[in-house]
Amino acid sequence: MFKLLANKPLRFLVFSNTISQFGDRLTHMVVVGLIGLLSPGRVGAFSEFATTFSLPIIILSPFAGVLIDHWNKRNIMIRCHWIQSFLIIITPLFVWYFHALWPVFVTITIFFSLDLFNNVSRLAITPEVVEREKLMGANSLIIAFARVATFAGMIGGGYLAQMIRLEVGFLIFMIPFTINALSHFSAGTFILGMGRKELFEPKQRLGISLHQALKENARKFFSDLKELILLVIKDRLVAFVMLTVIVIPATSALAYTIMIYIVQQELDLGTTGVGWMGGLIGGGMLIGALILGLLKKRFNRGSVIVGVIIFFALLLIIGQFLITISLKILLGIIAVLVGVAFSLLSITQDTMLQEDVKKTITGRIFATKEFIVNLSFIISAFTFGYLADYIGYLKVLMSAGVGLIILALVALRLWQSGA
Repeated sequence: MFKLLANKPLRFLVFSNTISQFGDRLTHMVVVGLIGLLSPGRVGAFSEFATTFSLPIIILSPFAGVLIDHWNKRNIMIRCHWIQSFLIIITPLFVWYFHALWPVFVTITIFFSLDLFNNVSRLAITPEVVEREKLMGANSLIIAFARVATFAGMIGGGYLAQMIRLEVGFLIFMIPFTINALSHFSAGTFILGMGRKELFEPKQRLGISLHQALKENARKFFSDLKELILLVIKDRLVAFVMLTVIVIPATSALAYTIMIYIVQQELDLGTTGVGWMGGLIGGGMLIGALILGLLKKRFNRGSVIVGVIIFFALLLIIGQFLITISLKILLGIIAVLVGVAFSLLSITQDTMLQEDVKKTITGRIFATKEFIVNLSFIISAFTFGYLADYIGYLKVLMSAGVGLIILALVALRLWQSGA
């Protein structure tokens, strides 16, 4: 796999993506630090953060592919990274002046809109720089480096975010933002090493205008959504997967709103603690993927999914008792187990869809699934965050746990009837 690094365009793409992932995680942690500084005690602020980085994906994902097909992918990645770098370096100026979060949320909305174009361009350009038979190895290489960057970025970002204090002086306040901005500027600069921009011009211009292409793509998106609904009605296994798909965005929303708040402020572990928790969850996800990869024989996929949902439910229900235990080792073990569970759930769901859905429509099904996941995340984050401010986060955790148990029972019935 590592022999592929001899391919110069791929090598620079891998390095760029690695630094980009590191920078993205730094961005997350710096924002978490700012929320803790400027909105202490308010869970809803984390909901607003989750909404700002998810909403652009909901709005732009149906159209991003068409735009990228019309433009030079190499230039898209370079410009996106450099604009992100500029946004990060100017944002603290407004935060320092206004002592408010709104400049951060404006930046994050634009930042992750650009991130969507960057990520899709990276996926689209990979087949242009490696042979078809080496694509699996190339993707594995990119993901392996990205996982390391994610772990380092979460933990390193946690320590950097601890430096964000309004009373320390402007130059020190700027240090985390400067490091973050440099990472994205470097990621864009590495793309230059892939080769001349002429090598990455669209292979063929579409015969219709960009406006027509966008209009057609929007029509096709809603047609795919309708097709998925009909398939869910007809196929119990697809219905089972799509019902359980909302578990990942719902639990992720809890993590981004209530759990970050608890770790950072209630347990007084600060943003460093949040970084370590995120890093350990990422490590658990890697372990979960390895576990499934080592399983040679077919296992009961429905039982795994239902079991993971029940695990999440019980964890939420007894969470109010675990919160009072400030044992860091226990929290770390739970974080790893959560990561393993996330990995088992997502990989098993994708595998079931790949096995059950006709190959001619898998692309549309997965694209629509991603739309549902992101929409569910925004709704969940908004709901959980604001409910926590009004009725208390412990009641929200308990209610979410009970809701997951009910969902698990419905899913089990669907699985038994469709298996």
